[in-house]
Amino acid sequence: MRSTRTLRPLLPVALALLGGVCLPALVPTPAHAQQQFGIVDFQECAKQSKLKKDLDGQFDSFKRSMLGIFTKLKEGNAIFLTKQEMGELAAIYEKGDKATPAEKMRAADLQKKADQSAGTITRLSQQAQLKDDEKKELERLNTLQNEGIPLLNEIGAEYEKRITEKGTDFENQLEKAVKDAVKKVAQEKSLALVFNANVVIYAATDITEDVVKLLQK
Repeated sequence: MRSTRTLRPLLPVALALLGGVCLPALVPTPAHAQQQFGIVDFQECAKQSKLKKDLDGQFDSFKRSMLGIFTKLKEGNAIFLTKQEMGELAAIYEKGDKATPAEKMRAADLQKKADQSAGTITRLSQQAQLKDDEKKELERLNTLQNEGIPLLNEIGAEYEKRITEKGTDFENQLEKAVKDAVKKVAQEKSLALVFNANVVIYAATDITEDVVKLLQK
């Protein structure tokens, strides 16, 4: 299972078409005519926002939880469980401390079953001669193991998908927060348009600092 995804810290691309955020224009008076366009460093605003720090913490915690459960299943010989049992065990692990006493007992039973199967297949595989019933048991366990490996990989893929979705959700939240802050500051300064600083060489009104202050509240 891959675990390389991290919450992208910067969100300049999705914030505006061609690098600019179109805001509701406030009709400028002659005194404001020279300040109707502004620029903002979207990357810096997102990077310094309080929300980003909070979301980064939540994302890291969620990712560690998912990877921890997968590792626990993998190292706990879950491949010797049926699909239903493996899913049940994963669900209980995900509940953590919120699992009921009955669920914790069930998880312990499933873990014990998996460990016993792993021990049995190791012991039988090392024996030079096997009785008929031992051959059947070894065959059963080998089949269970061969079926369990792709099942565990499916769970890993599902966890990776959930990590990706969580990251995207947090990115969208950060994007909205930055856009809302830019819009608020722009309206306060009677700016008709605010462009991404990355695509504008110079503009008299740079609202980056004001937006950052708003996002840090």
